Amino acid sequence: MSVSVILPTYNERGNIVILIRNIIATLSKTKAIFEILVVDDNSTDGTTDAIKKAFGRNRRVRVYIRKNERGLATAIWHGIQKAKGEYVVVMDTDLSHEPKLLPRMLRIGNDKSMVIASRYIHGGGMEDKLRNVLSHLFNIYLRKLLRIPVTDFLSGYFCAKTSEIRRLGNSRVKIFVGYGDYFMRLIVAFYRGDGKFVELPSFYRTRPYGVTKSRFFAMFVTYTKTSWEIAWAHELR
Repeated sequence: MSVSVILPTYNERGNIVILIRNIIATLSKTKAIFEILVVDDNSTDGTTDAIKKAFGRNRRVRVYIRKNERGLATAIWHGIQKAKGEYVVVMDTDLSHEPKLLPRMLRIGNDKSMVIASRYIHGGGMEDKLRNVLSHLFNIYLRKLLRIPVTDFLSGYFCAKTSEIRRLGNSRVKIFVGYGDYFMRLIVAFYRGDGKFVELPSFYRTRPYGVTKSRFFAMFVTYTKTSWEIAWAHELR
């Protein structure tokens, strides 16, 4: 099995080297052939310099710097297009996503399934208790609205067949736009294509370095609007 781990970054100098080292240490214990693709939106804090200094001689780590485009979802799509692995894994770069889940994600993944690291099955959660409760309630709302058997529509930590994700991303419906709401669209598109979901428990730690780019109220408004747009389009099919 071969896998491409995609890491979208913007000003994550304090976290990214630690994360990449943990990913390499974890995947080196498996039989998987792997590469790590960092897609950076021209960070101003020296993120890419730190990566090159730490991993400049490691051919499994590749860095792409985007100077004319910005955004989490488009960065992920950029990485998916560059991926050489049979499977792709997407992770956040603030150290909230645990690399220790990677071997199990790869073991249980298959051509027709998406493996999602979920905060809202037994064993999962968030260190930030307030955000955990609010996000959990929003995910319950999404599950009822979209009628899809997934507990975490905003996880963003997943593993799936590269060719299948590319097929969905190249469809006439734009999936990889915006911020974390891209994952809602991806789940719906995957479900429509008869894909199956497997969820693993994941516990999100609060970022140790840097400042979060998330603004809860703005995200709530955007994600609610997006959810109704998705639900409306879903009903028409």
